[in-house]
Order: sequence, then structure tokens, then C-alpha cells
Amino acid sequence: MSSYMILKGALATMKYALNQDKDYKNKSSISAIVKKFLTLLKGEKKNLVISFVTLLINSLLSLASPIIIGITIDSYIKNRDFAGVLRNGLLLLSIYFVGLAAGYIQTKTMGGIGQRLLFNLRNSIFKKLQELPLTFFNQNKAGDLISRINNDTDNLNQFFSQALMQFVGSLFLMIGAAGFILAINIKLGIPALIPAFIVLLITKFLSPWVKKKNTKSLQ
Repeated sequence: MSSYMILKGALATMKYALNQDKDYKNKSSISAIVKKFLTLLKGEKKNLVISFVTLLINSLLSLASPIIIGITIDSYIKNRDFAGVLRNGLLLLSIYFVGLAAGYIQTKTMGGIGQRLLFNLRNSIFKKLQELPLTFFNQNKAGDLISRINNDTDNLNQFFSQALMQFVGSLFLMIGAAGFILAINIKLGIPALIPAFIVLLITKFLSPWVKKKNTKSLQ
């Protein structure tokens, strides 16, 4: 048997299927995957810092607005101090404008990061596809390849440009709001926060099931 036939038979037996069997287990740890993924974000450290700083500013201003409104009602409106109402009204308007500017900068910066990440990721995938043998393309459908290159990478772009910032911003707001509630009245604050703890427990209980379903849908 010629060496060509041996090589052809070996390539035919190799499995390049994107959708693995159910008993397939990924041996790569999450930390290793994250490290490989962070290599695509080289040169974005400054933009990431700007995004998180503006996000923090926006979250703090969102928490400060109800406090100013409460002080205005309790101290100025109640005592008919219209000069104080005007001062706090202007302060509140300034806070809204600063928050709007911070939100714009954060959205624009993270949108740019997401687009550059999408370009680098798709470029890396395209280079990798050029290195693969023809057997890989014979064992995988064109639709699966297009879905991985377009849809899955676009999901990562949406995660970085929208979902990540929304999650971090919501986390800041929830922690800050909980701290303010407990600081105002701890006896009333604890019952008010009980539903949040219930939602947290439900989320923790359902997370493995949701993760399993998402992993199965991507196979």
C-alpha cells in the first residue's frame, strides 16, 4: 500500500466535527479559556478603564439623585424654602447632564471595543480555517461554519458592548441601593431586601440547569 493511500485513510478516520458527541468533555479550564480570549483585547486596557470609570460615575450619580430629591422634599419643600428647591433642582439637572455624558462615553467606548474584538476574533478564525485540511470541510456543513463565524462571534460582541456593562452597572446599583436602604433604617431595610435574596437563591439554583441547556444548544 502506497504512502498516499495510508495518509488518505488516516485523514478519513480523523474527526473534525464541530458538534461533538454527548460524552465529549472539554478538558480546558475556564481560566485557560479566559486567558486565550484576553489576548484578543490587547491594546484595549485604556479603553476598558475609561468604560469602567464612566460606568462607576454613572452608577454613583444614579444613586445620588434620589438622595437629593429626598433632601429637597424633607428640608426645602416642607419648609417652603424655594431658594433651596431651586439650588437642588439645578444640582439635580447638572447630575443628569453629567450622567448622560458619562453614559454616552461608556457606550461609545465599549461599542468600539466590541467591534475591534469582533474583527480580531473573526480574523483569527479565518486564519485558522485556512490552516485546516480538506477533511474538516468535508465533515462539517457550510451552515455550521457560517453560524460559528458570524452568529457566535456577534454574540461575543454584544456581550462586551452591552451585556457586560449592564451587568456591572446593575450590580453597582443594587449594592449601593442596599447600602442606602440599610443606612436609612435597618429594621425596614432588611424586610425590603428579602425578595432580593430570594431572587438570588432562585438564580443560583437555576444557573446549573440554564448553563446545561445553553451548552447543549451550542453543540
